Amino acid sequence: MERIFKAVFAMAALAALSACASTHMTVVDDGARVARPAPGKALVYFVRPTSFGGAVQATVYDSDSYIGTVSANTHVAYQAGPGRHLFMVIGESADFMRADLTAGRTYYAKVQPRMGVWKARFSFEPANGQFSSKELSDWLAATKQVAVNDEGRKWAAENAEDIRSKRVEYLPKWESKPGGEKQVLKAESGR
Repeated sequence: MERIFKAVFAMAALAALSACASTHMTVVDDGARVARPAPGKALVYFVRPTSFGGAVQATVYDSDSYIGTVSANTHVAYQAGPGRHLFMVIGESADFMRADLTAGRTYYAKVQPRMGVWKARFSFEPANGQFSSKELSDWLAATKQVAVNDEGRKWAAENAEDIRSKRVEYLPKWESKPGGEKQVLKAESGR
């Protein structure tokens, strides 16, 4: 009886863990991971180095452009044009982060889950010098790099109107916050 219980528990745990991964993304082989900015670009890592809120995925956008879905213990490597950006992360609600990016530099932003009413909400925590190089490297080593696949592009197209409505609803609230409460990824924090 105990063996049956353990087998059922193991299958349930495996099912729960696999439900945490997004089908919109494909895991990148270790040898193919993006590790440097492309010529004329800045590299931004959106990292979720925790399993807290793991059953809910966070979708990340550069303005209205879908970057990817960040699940628990994954990260997305985004090649961004230099200059100003407004990144958006969506779960139950939307939150934002301004960024001023310099070509040739690498930036990090943690995707932080927090309690929501019905499911997890997410915010950005830009790495502006408060984390050591070792901590940043550990985040990448402890997470799988994922990239958008065809299913993810299809999902983004089908949900574009819902995403725009969240942006319209939540951006004014974010913009009305005092300056010190807005998340900003600073140009000088790139490595």
